[in-house]
Amino acid sequence: MTGSDDELAELSVRVVLYHRDQNSELSPLYPDSNDLLESATVLAAPINMPAAVVRALLDSEVPADFAANPWLNRHRALVFTDGRCRVAGYELRYHDKFGVYASEET
Repeated sequence: MTGSDDELAELSVRVVLYHRDQNSELSPLYPDSNDLLESATVLAAPINMPAAVVRALLDSEVPADFAANPWLNRHRALVFTDGRCRVAGYELRYHDKFGVYASEET
C-alpha cells in the first residue's frame, strides 16, 4: 500500500457523546436513557470526519468506566460544551439532525 492509498483507507472510532453543562457536570447526550450506547456513534474518515480527528481519538485512552464493559471497551468519550469540542485542531460540533461534524481546521 502506498502512502496515498493509506490516506484513502477508511479509519473509524466509536465514541460516546457527552454534554458538559454550565456547572461542569457531564451527562450522556441522551440523558433520558440508562444505556450509554444510545449516546454512541461511529466517526469515520474520510467519510464524515477528518482522518486527523479519528487518529487523535484512536490514540486517546478508553475511559476506565468503559474498559470493563464489553459493549463499551473500544469507545472513547467525546465531550461537548455548548454543542462544540476541539480535537486535533478541528472544532467538532453536534447537531440533533446532522450528528457530529467537523468545521474548518484552525
